[in-house]
Amino acid sequence: MGGEKKEKPYSIQTDFSLLAILIIPVAVAVNFVAGQLALLLKLPLYLDTIGTIFVSMLCGPWVGALAGGLTNIINGIANPVNLAFIPVNVIVGLVTGFLARGNMFSVWWKWLVSIILMTLASIISAAPIVVLMFGGVTGSGTSFVAAALMTTGTNIWIAVIGSDGFFTVIDRIISYFISWFVIRVIPNKTLIKFGCGGNYIKKKTAPVRFKDD
Repeated sequence: MGGEKKEKPYSIQTDFSLLAILIIPVAVAVNFVAGQLALLLKLPLYLDTIGTIFVSMLCGPWVGALAGGLTNIINGIANPVNLAFIPVNVIVGLVTGFLARGNMFSVWWKWLVSIILMTLASIISAAPIVVLMFGGVTGSGTSFVAAALMTTGTNIWIAVIGSDGFFTVIDRIISYFISWFVIRVIPNKTLIKFGCGGNYIKKKTAPVRFKDD
C-alpha cells in the first residue's frame, strides 16, 4: 500500500549513537578495574567482561565487540597475556549483543538459555588459546584450578574446559546481574536512545486508588 511507512533498514552505524560511543570508555574502565582486582586477589573468576556484557545488552553486538576488544588491548599493557584473548572478549560482545537484539533477556527461561550460550561461546573461544598457547596455565585464578587437576593426571583439555566452564558460568551470571540491575535504574527516556534499550523499557503501573468510605 502506498500509504504504509517502510521500516528503515538496520545499519550497524545506528548502534553507534553518541551515547553508545560515550559509554564505551566506561565499559572498558569497568572491565579493567574488575579484571585487575580478580587477578590481584587470584579469584577463580575473570570479571573482565562486566562492562562488555553491559554495553552489549544495551547497545547491541558491534558496540559490545568494540568495547571487548579495546578492553583486552588496554589490559594487555598491564599483562600481555590478555592480548591473546582479544577474540574471546570480542565474541562475548557479539554473542551477548545478538541475544539482546533477539530480546533473549526478557523472561527467565530465555535468560537461562542466554547464559548457557554466552558461557559456551567463551569456553569454545578461550580453551584453545589457553591450551595451545599457554599450556593450560595463564596466571588467572581458574588456571591454578586447572593446574591442580593436571597434577592428578587429568587430561589438559578436560582440566581447562572443566575448570574454565564451571567458573565461567558463575562469572557470566555475576556479570549479567550487575549489568541488569544497572540497566533497570536507567530512565526509559534514556533507554530508548540505545540500540537495544527498548527491550528494557519499564511499564508504568497505574496508581492504586481507594474508594472513599
